[in-house]
Amino acid sequence: MISTRSVSAQSRTLTERVYFPSPVELRDSSITVPLDTSAAVRNCRVDVRGAMSGIGERPGLARAYWGLKLIGPSDTMTVTLRHGNSSFGDILDRRVNMLTVARGKDVIFEKDIAAFESSSGVYNTLRLDLDRQNGELNISGGGKSVTDICALPVGRLAIPSAVTVWSQGVLDVASLSLEISLSPEQALASGWTQEALMDHLRASTDPVEGYWQYLDRENDPRYARPGGRYLLAVVRNPDSDVDGNYDILYVDGAETWRDRWHPMMIKGRLRPTIFLDHYDLEWTDAVFETIDRDIHATITDRSILTLSFPLLKTTMRFSRMPMK
Repeated sequence: MISTRSVSAQSRTLTERVYFPSPVELRDSSITVPLDTSAAVRNCRVDVRGAMSGIGERPGLARAYWGLKLIGPSDTMTVTLRHGNSSFGDILDRRVNMLTVARGKDVIFEKDIAAFESSSGVYNTLRLDLDRQNGELNISGGGKSVTDICALPVGRLAIPSAVTVWSQGVLDVASLSLEISLSPEQALASGWTQEALMDHLRASTDPVEGYWQYLDRENDPRYARPGGRYLLAVVRNPDSDVDGNYDILYVDGAETWRDRWHPMMIKGRLRPTIFLDHYDLEWTDAVFETIDRDIHATITDRSILTLSFPLLKTTMRFSRMPMK
């Protein structure tokens, strides 16, 4: 299983994608994948590409077919792709690619979809996009490209616990992936409260930990625009096994997307290098894009924190605030 973490430039939400081992051959069998049901998950996408055997020309629908099943705590939704002929032997006969969606035993959608390939051993894609925020399931698919098919309300299935890929017959699964989009407000939550952080920083003797207030900047607006005059807090990462790793927390000062930046969200991270008071920097910008390459931070005289973005021709400086 291969997992990747990235940022979507369109939806501006953090995404995590998992690729499951493939190819896999299913013979009247199934693969069940657990789904993340945490509150941080905004959207969930299941993408499967498979080729069904035994679906050649014949009267009616083939006995071999496949699909996906979303499993909720008290409900299921099954998507089935089945191939066949409309009027086998007739001059008006044509191939049929019937997509059926059932809720429990009740069929709630059924349509012949021309975008699917109908030959044995030819690959088709089925894609389910579960929008938890709006309680909607978007279904798409096709052979050569992926086409939108339908959008259905899911209600109680808004937080399914698993998805199953199943076959009636022989199905070659070329790829199976799961992608979740995380709400930035949830995904970047640090776990700190303002009161707990204040108490910790007042007791800390670490010269890096503390509140750091925006001081000034050098910036070429053709390359980047600061998202605000930030007030930040730097605190040692409690979960890190490496001494000297710090979290940068947002406290105040956002101007871009101010309504989505809440105090105590993680704004960045500092990781020590072999050079004194010099750190590798990871930074989440105003619109939740993550930057973690070719940037760095330095602390001068225990009083000035400098964040440098050379490729963006931008430097921001912050001064350490005295604790009262």
